[in-house]
Amino acid sequence: MSEVDIPKDADNKEDKRVGIKIAIIAVVMAIVSSFGKNAANDMIINEVKASNGFAWYQAKRIRSAMNDQVIAQIELDLLGSPTDAQRESMLKLKKKLLEKNAEYKKENEDILKEAEVTKAEASLAGKKNDAFDRAEIALQVAVVLCSLTLLAGNRGFSQAGVILALIGAGLAIMAFFKNPDPPKAGARPAPNAQATATPGAPTNGAAKK
Repeated sequence: MSEVDIPKDADNKEDKRVGIKIAIIAVVMAIVSSFGKNAANDMIINEVKASNGFAWYQAKRIRSAMNDQVIAQIELDLLGSPTDAQRESMLKLKKKLLEKNAEYKKENEDILKEAEVTKAEASLAGKKNDAFDRAEIALQVAVVLCSLTLLAGNRGFSQAGVILALIGAGLAIMAFFKNPDPPKAGARPAPNAQATATPGAPTNGAAKK
C-alpha cells in the first residue's frame, strides 16, 4: 500500500499570504507615520507663528498705551502757558501719536485674527499627530500578530492582526479628515495693554515747556 503524500507547499502558501499581509500593513504604517511626522512639524511651526503673533500684538498694545500717556501729558501741558512755538509742536506731536495709535489698532486687528487662526491650526495639527500615533501603534501591533502566525502556525493571530490593521487604518483616515474645533466666542489671549504699560512713562521733550 502506497503512502499518502501530504502537499508540502500548503504551509508555504499560507506563509506567503501572511507575508503579503505584513508587507501591506507595513506600507500603510509607513504612510501613517509620515502623516504623523508632518502633523507634528505643522504643530511646532504654527505654535511658533502664533506665539510671535501674540507677542507682536501685545507689543503694539503696550506702545499704544504709552502713546496715550504722552497724549494725556500733552493735554495737561496745553492747559498751562506754552509759547506759540511750543503749542504748535505739542499739537503736531499729539496728532502724530493719535494717527499712530489708529494705525496700531487697525494692524492689531489683523495680527490678532491671524494669530488666532494659526493657533487653531497648531491645535488641530497636534490632535492629528496624536491620532496618527495611535493608528501607527495599532498597525505595529498588527504586524506583530501577523508575525506570530509564522512562528506559532495559528491563523487566529493573522486574523486578529488584520482586524487591528483595519482599526488602525480607520483611525488614520479619521485623523486625516479631522476638522478644527469651533473657536470660543469672545476669547482673547492678550491682556489689557493699559495694565501692562509702564506707569509714568516719560514724555517727549517737545511736550514739555
